[in-house]
Amino acid sequence: MIKALAEVTGNGDGYLMVRCQQKTSCGSCASKSHCGTGIVSNALPGKVLDIRVPSSQAVAVGSVIEIGLEEQTVLTSALLVYILPLFFAIAGALSGQFLATLLSLGEGIVILLSLLAGALGVAVARHFSRKLEQDTRSTPTLVRVLGSAIPSAAVINAATEDSE
Repeated sequence: MIKALAEVTGNGDGYLMVRCQQKTSCGSCASKSHCGTGIVSNALPGKVLDIRVPSSQAVAVGSVIEIGLEEQTVLTSALLVYILPLFFAIAGALSGQFLATLLSLGEGIVILLSLLAGALGVAVARHFSRKLEQDTRSTPTLVRVLGSAIPSAAVINAATEDSE
């Protein structure tokens, strides 16, 4: 289970509205201060996500909670969004190559069929991702309530690196 800390911003009947900072993978390698992507990710503020989490218990607004998402959900989403359109594009290119060889056509048909099949793959992925959003197993769950939020005055140094 992938876990993250979030702050409760509201609650309703059977759910909590929480806000959490999106984590990026950039910044964990040794060359992050020399890499263009690392420099850009340090310069820009992180993305804040507002998420609706089902919960049977009432939690006070401002409390810090831990939410979790199953790895299977992340893998399924990545497969759906990245791999499915790629497979469609490859299948379109292969069928375009077959037609180009069969009908003695140029590369244009290969490129055209690859783009059309890739666009069809994106449409299919979008359709299935909407179904995945409705699945209750793909929503984050409340793992535990940690307590009240840390006041901003208590945060002294939130920098990831020492100053030089």
